[in-house]
Amino acid sequence: MQIKARDRLEGVLARLNAGARDEKGVAAVIFALAVAVLTPMALGVFDVYLASEQRGKLQDALDAAALYAARSNAQTSDQIDAIGDKALAANLKLINGATLKGSTFSLSGTKVVAQASVELDAFAPAFFDHKPVQVDTEVQRSIDRLEIALVLDNTGSMVLNNSPKLATLKTEAKKLVDKLALAASMSAEPTPIKIALVPFSNTVRVQDTTSLATYNTASHTGPGVPSWIDPQGKQHYQGTTNNDIFDVQHTDRLTMMKNIGQSWAGCVESRRQPYDISEEAPATSTPASMFVPWFWPDEPDVSGTPKVNDYIADGGGSDWKAKERRSAKYATGVWKRTGSFTTDLGMTYTHGPNAGCTLQPMIRLTTDMSAVKTAIDNMTAIGETNIPLGMVWGWHAVTPNAPLADGGAYGTPHLKKIVILMTDGENTMYDSEHQQ
Repeated sequence: MQIKARDRLEGVLARLNAGARDEKGVAAVIFALAVAVLTPMALGVFDVYLASEQRGKLQDALDAAALYAARSNAQTSDQIDAIGDKALAANLKLINGATLKGSTFSLSGTKVVAQASVELDAFAPAFFDHKPVQVDTEVQRSIDRLEIALVLDNTGSMVLNNSPKLATLKTEAKKLVDKLALAASMSAEPTPIKIALVPFSNTVRVQDTTSLATYNTASHTGPGVPSWIDPQGKQHYQGTTNNDIFDVQHTDRLTMMKNIGQSWAGCVESRRQPYDISEEAPATSTPASMFVPWFWPDEPDVSGTPKVNDYIADGGGSDWKAKERRSAKYATGVWKRTGSFTTDLGMTYTHGPNAGCTLQPMIRLTTDMSAVKTAIDNMTAIGETNIPLGMVWGWHAVTPNAPLADGGAYGTPHLKKIVILMTDGENTMYDSEHQQ
């Protein structure tokens, strides 16, 4: 296009010059005047045309460069400027004789602001003011942030009868983490995506194993035991009714574990309704809102034949239900069994009060995608399916409220909270005290 226009202009000028050389009286005068007036005008029109064409090319290149810079993870104007300048140089097409005079890219809040100018040769410099061609643009950067909880089914049915469900879940969950990591790497935000991992069965392991060697059995507190844990299970008492698995009111689970030389593996029960499906923060003044440590009670000997999880000496009476509920045996009993037992569904448990608490500990909101993938790889299947418990801990993981309080405040602009559940089927847990 530029070459054709230049050819036409040269043709016009040639005819004007030929007319100027015509010595036939009046014609010579007319052509002389035409050359004096029309030639600068023609050259000026050509200057305008070239400037317009170059402006379009410069605007397109600057828009593309600003968009590219905005999509980068640069955090300073200097970094943005370096990226933008390089992208502009790669995209800009210059007309013959034109030169890029300069360009700037800078951050203004969440926007990338850019401008650039090009200098052109002038065909009629004496008749027109030839300023450099200058354009500008701005791009709003993507600033959405995500807090995501992966709630993954780790129940026995995921591997029952050599089912590949758990292996498939691991593969797909890691693919998702990889995609999120890639998206995070291209974001302008310093921490655009955080992930929490919540493996669940009929319990959730909210933290790793905690030693009870220095646990204070009088104050019911100890190192590593969160303040939102109620070791005494006070939520199991409504008025004078004892709905606990133990016969003595306010039996301290952690004290019993300590007495028989065990640590707390970090699992918890569901809270009492309606807190079992609520994000409401725990409060000591409301026992039902607190979290109770997971505790599988010792199962009694029956006519010399132990139940599956019989791990201490019973003593006291012959009624097996009374033996199972008897809390005193943990103070005087003797640990008598190690190893593991296998249920009729083929699931293997380790003997003791922490039986069933061999899940991977949950991972609180983090940007460490490698740690999340490693934990996914290490997941093993155990127990039954308590979907509400898994989902509520996914909620706890992203909420700004206790017990974890890791999530950003609700209503924060450009912050989205997401809970993703991966499970193979129906809920198989129920609470007998709430059955109709």
